[in-house]
Amino acid sequence: MTPLLIRPILALGALAAVVAACGSGAPSESDVLASLADGVVVPRYEALAEETAALEGALAGLCAAPSDAALGAARDAWRSASAAWAQSEASGVGPVMERRSGGLIAWPVVQPERIEALIAERPDLTAEAARSEISSTQRGLGGVEHALFAPDAADALAPGSARCAYLSAVAGAAAAEAAAIRDEWAAYKDVFAGSSGALSASDSVAELVRTQVFLIRTIVDMRLAGALGLRGEPDPSAIPGGAAMNALADLRNQVEGMRAVHQGADGGLGVSALIVPLSAGADERVRERFAAALAALDAVGGPLRSAAAERSPEALAVHEALAVHEALAALQTTLSTEVVSLLGVAVGFSDTDGDSLR
Repeated sequence: MTPLLIRPILALGALAAVVAACGSGAPSESDVLASLADGVVVPRYEALAEETAALEGALAGLCAAPSDAALGAARDAWRSASAAWAQSEASGVGPVMERRSGGLIAWPVVQPERIEALIAERPDLTAEAARSEISSTQRGLGGVEHALFAPDAADALAPGSARCAYLSAVAGAAAAEAAAIRDEWAAYKDVFAGSSGALSASDSVAELVRTQVFLIRTIVDMRLAGALGLRGEPDPSAIPGGAAMNALADLRNQVEGMRAVHQGADGGLGVSALIVPLSAGADERVRERFAAALAALDAVGGPLRSAAAERSPEALAVHEALAVHEALAALQTTLSTEVVSLLGVAVGFSDTDGDSLR
């Protein structure tokens, strides 16, 4: 972690490099958006397409020749695909929203009972049927997690089995959707940067900032506050997570994705480049709070849901979960007040408000 005393110097140094690269003055919104598209957003969707395709392949290999090694490889592939999706959520604008891709790749809610009924009733399920004929709660990465991480997964998966057909279908639908997002972003980059005339650069900046605010609001106010009982009875299930117990990794990847949007890729521009000329202090607070949030997440010693569920006041686990909430709440406040105000972004409600995201 970069020492706090030198981070402001680095932030201003990065801005100086940006100014030099742009010729004169601070970078424009279009400059920032083009750099984010090339350095962060498109690479995120390329990674998502690659990892979901790798998951589809790993599941095919597992079902062709089941073994403990093949099961482990498939589970590793699932975790990589889940990480890629979580890191992309902070830049979930454009094609991914227009296509409603979350319903095919990682819907917030999974219904295990309905998945089991589907497997029993549709032993010949195809990717096309998974795309067009079943509910979002029965497919995507959450559906794969349910079938792949079940205690009896090694015994239940066999060549030609209904469970293998299900895994192949939902993974295939997710991989096809991820590839479509990647391909559409090749043309959408100019729209995103405001250079096509279809959308202004200011509109794209506002939508990107709103996406950050909605995501951190969901994490802090719905997931963590609900699990910890900060606004009523504690409900550990408010923190998403199935048999893979991957909630902590998913949350960390979401925060990393948000930080990449703010700071940009190495050597590139992020939203930070628009904030520093307006308030270097505000930008430094955002950076510090991202670092604090990630440090709090790294300090959690076990599954996040288990940490939140521990109700003993003297237990270390509950203090770790509370520290995560406190750090992310501080980040939320800075993004929702200072960043929104400085950039003149109007924030209302997201169409995902009310969901318990995966």
